[in-house]
Amino acid sequence: MIMFVTSIIRSGSEIIVFGFEAVNFASPTLNSVLEAINSAPEMINLGFNTINCELETIISGVHMSIVKASIIKCLLVAILLRTEIIIDWTEMIIDAIVAVFSKAI
Repeated sequence: MIMFVTSIIRSGSEIIVFGFEAVNFASPTLNSVLEAINSAPEMINLGFNTINCELETIISGVHMSIVKASIIKCLLVAILLRTEIIIDWTEMIIDAIVAVFSKAI
């Protein structure tokens, strides 16, 4: 009976030692998991910042397209106005030539 109790005590102490070894072995893994959980909000924040930067880039691209269209519109208006000025100058020159010839006749 004493041998049976002694083997149980020895088995119990071996189980306790195994339990401590298991905890020591699992501790780094648990620490890694806890660090990952701890850094998760930072990673989520980084993800949102990246999305925000991408959206700002898209908005800037759309704004540049709108500004480019406005610039093209202004250039077309300027070209049309210049064409009208050239036509007006041409008409004035023709009128002056006609006036000179009509006085000459």
